[in-house]
Amino acid sequence: MDKQKCLEILNQKIDEAQEETDRSPEGSSYGTLMLGRKQAFSDVRGLLKTLDEPEITTEQAWEKIAEKFEEGPKELCATLVSALPPYNLSEKPEIPHWLAERTEEYNIDSSVKFWRYVFNGSIFDPEERAWILDNDDIINKIFLCGYTVKELAWVVKINKKVYFCRFTDKYFKENSDEPTYSESGNPELVKKFTNKDKAEAVATLVDGEVEEWSEKDEQ
Repeated sequence: MDKQKCLEILNQKIDEAQEETDRSPEGSSYGTLMLGRKQAFSDVRGLLKTLDEPEITTEQAWEKIAEKFEEGPKELCATLVSALPPYNLSEKPEIPHWLAERTEEYNIDSSVKFWRYVFNGSIFDPEERAWILDNDDIINKIFLCGYTVKELAWVVKINKKVYFCRFTDKYFKENSDEPTYSESGNPELVKKFTNKDKAEAVATLVDGEVEEWSEKDEQ
C-alpha cells in the first residue's frame, strides 16, 4: 500500500468518526470515543504527510511507462529504439593508434576504468586527454562494440609550426633544382602520407623531417 492510499483511508476514517460524533447525544461517552478516534486518525495523517516518499525502483518506473502503451513488449521496444539517434550501435568506431596502445597496455576493459585513468592517472598527456574529452561518445562505445585502429599517417614538418602541403605547379613546369611547395599549419591542408617511405622522400627534397600524425594534432 502506498502513501496516497493510506491518506485516503485515514480521511475516510476521520469523516466516519465525525459523522458518528454528530449522531451521538451531546456529552455521551460514545460521542467522546468517536471524537478521540477522529483526533487519533488526524494525528496519524499528519505524521504520514511528513514522511518521505519511497524511492521508485527501475522496475516500477518501466511498469508505469508500459502502462501508457497498449502494444506488447516487442512493439514497445521498437518504439523506444526508433527514438534513438540514427546510428548503428554495433558499429566499431575507429580510434587512433596511441589510444589503442594505452588501452591494451594497461588492460583497460571498461569505460569506468578508462575514465579513472583519464582523471586520476598519468598515462595520457594533456593533448591526448583533450582529444579524449572531445570524443567521449567514442570512448564509451569502444567498450560496448570494440574498435578498429585508424591507419597510420606521416607528415613532413618544415619547422616548428608548419608542415608540407603540396609541391607547386611552378616546380613541376620548370623542373627546378630547388623545389617550390606550399606549407601550412592548418591540419586540413597538411599532406598526410600513408606510406612512410614517400614521406621521407619528400622530407629530403624540402629539408624537413618526418613525424607520425595523430588526431590529437588536429586540436
